[in-house]
Amino acid sequence: MPRWERPLTDDRRAKLLGPWMTLALVVGSVIGSGIFFLPITLAPLGPSMPFGWLVSGVGAMALAYCASTIVSPDGGGLQAYIEHELGPYAGFVIQWATWCSTWAAMPAIALATASALTIIAPQISGYVVAISAAQIVVLTAVNLHGVRSVGGVAIVTTAIKILPLIAVAAIAMVLATTGGPLHPLEGPPVSLDNIATATALCLFALTGFELAMSPVGKIRDPERNLSRAVLLGVGGVAAAYLVATVALDAVLPAASIAGSDAPFAQAIGTYWGTAAGTLAAIAMAVSAFGALNGGILAAGEMLYSLALRADVPVIFARTNRHNAPYVAQLFGGAGALILLGLNASKDTASLFTFIILLATDAVLFLYAAAAVAAVRKRPRPMTIAAALIGLCFVAFAFYGSGLEAAILAFVLLGTGPVLRAVLNFARRRGSTPAAEAS
Repeated sequence: MPRWERPLTDDRRAKLLGPWMTLALVVGSVIGSGIFFLPITLAPLGPSMPFGWLVSGVGAMALAYCASTIVSPDGGGLQAYIEHELGPYAGFVIQWATWCSTWAAMPAIALATASALTIIAPQISGYVVAISAAQIVVLTAVNLHGVRSVGGVAIVTTAIKILPLIAVAAIAMVLATTGGPLHPLEGPPVSLDNIATATALCLFALTGFELAMSPVGKIRDPERNLSRAVLLGVGGVAAAYLVATVALDAVLPAASIAGSDAPFAQAIGTYWGTAAGTLAAIAMAVSAFGALNGGILAAGEMLYSLALRADVPVIFARTNRHNAPYVAQLFGGAGALILLGLNASKDTASLFTFIILLATDAVLFLYAAAAVAAVRKRPRPMTIAAALIGLCFVAFAFYGSGLEAAILAFVLLGTGPVLRAVLNFARRRGSTPAAEAS
């Protein structure tokens, strides 16, 4: 019997993530730093921007619905959910690509947190890499203390990160009801090309919910709690993004947004004072910090899942007294620090960019697999419609990211089977001990 399917004792059940922590993990994984800087690039598109959010929201909700459909009562994590419907090989390949994507993105998220802090304190700009490294170390330590500690951080950071979005919407509402100055959506007229550009910019701001689907045997009643959290989380975030960005465009002129380093903090500071603007900038940093928390959890859990099946060396399946896969977590944290160090060197910055570009498209394979798996599990009209929308969304995302990124993503996908074949050959030669997944 796989480890995650063993009967739960009352003590172990109490240590699992409940519905609120699971929802916080979903929302916290989706809302990172991108939404706070995205209006800078969306502002020139003017009235096409809301349509971009609508199209992206529909695509993300279709994918979230498909993902929620394949969650099984065993709570075995992403790899288990895929392999239940598409087989163990598909489960491995998709898990490998998603792990690579998650792990490679961790340094970028850490850098986003540190960069947000420089808005408040420009004098620390020379210590961005050191601050980023400290975050990875601290959050790896939190993850080693168990999933409840991760969930606690998720709840706190999620509560803080949504405040700037709410604040800007509140400012726009007050201005609208009091007859204050509101700016129209300025820019070129609505066109198919502009909507496509806006959609391409928005779509990745709505991804990340897959990180909350990675824990292996650590979510209470996953078929109910995780499925609901994915749907409610993605739907709520999509609606919040649409309202907040439209409100921001109404509060500040498009030229001010396009020329701002932190448009949300600028809008809040303009109407509520410098102190409020500073607090908004802090919330932006907390937002990225919370997303990093979910990324570190997911990277460790995915590697742990692969090790349980002996798809990678079984040492990564070891857990501590908190039921945390400590070897997998430490490996992910160490790897993230190495990538961060590569970024710190001007000679290797292009390598870091290459890795991030490669990782960005890799997660799309998971979304496509989830859509296909959902149809196999529940071939109903609504599921089929959602899967078709989701697959079109994935195809559009590949198209929007460019040919080079798509090719690199397929190369990354192919490295997993090669690694697996090498490990299997080594086992047959007797140089690697046989692994047990139970």
